[in-house]
Amino acid sequence: MMLDQISDTIAPHGLAVSGAFLPVSSDVKTLVLLSPSTAFWSVFTDSPENADGLANPIDRWSTRVITALADDMSARPKFPFGGPPYEPFLDWAKQSGRAFASPLGMLVHDTYGMMISYRGALVFDQIIDLPDQTKPSPCETCIDQPCLTACPVSAITKENGYDVATCHAYLDSTAGAACMTQACQIRTSCPVSVAPKREASHNMLHMRAFKGET
Repeated sequence: MMLDQISDTIAPHGLAVSGAFLPVSSDVKTLVLLSPSTAFWSVFTDSPENADGLANPIDRWSTRVITALADDMSARPKFPFGGPPYEPFLDWAKQSGRAFASPLGMLVHDTYGMMISYRGALVFDQIIDLPDQTKPSPCETCIDQPCLTACPVSAITKENGYDVATCHAYLDSTAGAACMTQACQIRTSCPVSVAPKREASHNMLHMRAFKGET
């Protein structure tokens, strides 16, 4: 199976290949990372997981859909949730050559910017011919680096790291409504980010999950 075939197979499910690499492992020959595509939200909102009112709808959707895709392609599914222990998705993302540490330490992707997220991965027992995906970090050519000053309450800084309490207090305030409906302002400030294309309800679901409300 070629990488293009994998992309074509997962596309109707609102997923896209966001990285792939050949791990140094005897039992893993190729690992392919899957992220939401621009079609993801319309696919997810039509799903039973979105309608049943139970907790963790996107994680449950991911488990069902990606497990079925893995079965169809003779692969094994991996997920960034369900631990501990947790799969090393951040390390995998960097090994793919398409994701990097931003100036704040948050992950930045060559296409999705700081709005990158991973719904799962497909592990293949055979080597898949991969195109050269190695690219420089988009941060290297980002002169203004707006992510460093985008947080309205400076909850994340290069010097002091992440102040969780300040972040959550702001999200609980009236002023924090913009972050809840438009996504984290640090992430959306990245020139590469695709957040403006997301529905407010999509952002709300992720931000509520981040706050531990779903």
